[in-house]
Amino acid sequence: MTLHETEIEKDVFEVAIEFGDLPLDRTEIELTLGYSEGDIPVHFSGMIDEAVEQLPKRCNIRAGYRILDAHRPDGRVDGLVVGGTFFKLDKIVTGQIKKSARAALFVATIGPSMEEWSRKLLKGDEPALGYIADVAASAAAETVTNLLHDHVGEKMRSQGLNITNRYSPGYCNWSVSEQHLLFSLLPKNFCGVTLSESALMHPMKSVSGIIGIGADVKWKDYICDRCGVKDCTYRATRRKESLNSKP
Repeated sequence: MTLHETEIEKDVFEVAIEFGDLPLDRTEIELTLGYSEGDIPVHFSGMIDEAVEQLPKRCNIRAGYRILDAHRPDGRVDGLVVGGTFFKLDKIVTGQIKKSARAALFVATIGPSMEEWSRKLLKGDEPALGYIADVAASAAAETVTNLLHDHVGEKMRSQGLNITNRYSPGYCNWSVSEQHLLFSLLPKNFCGVTLSESALMHPMKSVSGIIGIGADVKWKDYICDRCGVKDCTYRATRRKESLNSKP
C-alpha cells in the first residue's frame, strides 16, 4: 500500500492514513482478551463486533515521523545518539539498532474519541464492553503504527537503506521517562499528541518510538523472552504469529 506523506518541516513528515486503510485483525483483540482464535464466548464476541463497529466513527488518525542522524557513542553499549540527544535504551534495544546511521522518531494516534467512549462505559453499566472497547482501540492504534512503520520501510528501501523493528519508551527496558527526550526532537503537538509531566501521551491511544535506519541494520523479531513486560502489545502479536505457524 502506498501512503501519501507531506513534509511539514525539513525531514519531518505527516502521513495520511484513513480508517479504510487499516487491516484490523480481530484475532489480536481476542488474544489480548486471553482467548485463542475462535474460542471466545459468543457474548464477548458480540461486544467485539460492537466495539469494532464504533471504530470508524470514533477514530481521528494522525501519524508522522522525523528522520535524524544517529550513532552509538564510543564505549557505550546501552544507548544511541539521535539528533545530538543521547537515548539510554538499555541493551535489548541498543543491540537491535546499534548500527543505525539514521533514525526515524515517530508518533501515531487514533485520537481521543474511542478512549472517551470506553471510559464512559467503564464508569457506567457496561464495564465489560468498555474494557473490550479499550482493547479494540489499542489494536487500532497499533495497526496504524504498523502501516506507518511499513511506509517508512518502503521509503528507506527506495533509497537503498534498511530499517529495524520499532521500539517505544516503556518497553524492552527502555524507560518511559525518555518520552520527554523523544518529544523534544519533534514539533510541538506533533500529530495532535502531547505529553504529560509523567510522560503519558494524550490521546492515550497513541504510539511513539524509534526505528533504526542504515545500510548495515537488519529487521529482527522482538526478543520477548528477555523482556519483563508481561502486558506488552507485541506479545499478543508474537502469540498470533506462533499460532498461525503451527501446522
